[in-house]
Amino acid sequence: MKARHFFFLACFFLFSKANGQEYREFMQLGLQGSLGFPVGQFRNSIQNSFGKTGLGGGLHVLFNTRKEGYAPVFLGVDFNYLYFGTEKTPESQFLPPLKTTFNYFTLGPLFRVVLVDKDHGFVPFVDGLVGLKILNSKTRVDNSLVTTLLVQEPNEALFGTNYEGFVTGLGLGFFYKSHRKEMEDLATAFFVKLTFEYGDKTRYVKRNSIAVDPEGQITYQTGHTPTSLINLQFGILGW
Repeated sequence: MKARHFFFLACFFLFSKANGQEYREFMQLGLQGSLGFPVGQFRNSIQNSFGKTGLGGGLHVLFNTRKEGYAPVFLGVDFNYLYFGTEKTPESQFLPPLKTTFNYFTLGPLFRVVLVDKDHGFVPFVDGLVGLKILNSKTRVDNSLVTTLLVQEPNEALFGTNYEGFVTGLGLGFFYKSHRKEMEDLATAFFVKLTFEYGDKTRYVKRNSIAVDPEGQITYQTGHTPTSLINLQFGILGW
């Protein structure tokens, strides 16, 4: 299922007609921005203009483990995306200048343990993640924004790679609950979470290795690296 389909499905549940108290315990939907800070060998494999940091965002949806009443444990799914920069390849005899973007995706089950149950104030929680990751690269013609608008055609990828692996993570965060005037009101809160994610050794495209050979084919070199990083997430949580 595509990410946008998952988002619309979550919103459908979020705004379904339900009793406020029961609904509050039923589901949590989070929309987050993300800053990824690679560590170790993964950090050494990255080159970009913003300190080897990944920029991105994602969403997660969690359901209470009890059909009635309250349980401090929620289970659901988390999707997150990080952008790790762009690399440019000069014009060649066969192709115009190229640009390659480097991306990192994770998707998998998420479980959350809410450490304190209260109606307002700071609420700490612990998250656990087990899922899949993809190290992705896409190479396109390096058109300017003006050229893209004038041509009015999608700048389709000439070449791309997807290297998969597994990721696990453990995070600690909190959200802030404010008083609600009515129990049936939609409740939202700002949340912050810091997660350490461990990714197994995965193949990746080496920076500054993409070139066009004498036959006009795009070539590149690969390496292998674990993908451990610290992920700082912040956003809006609704229930």
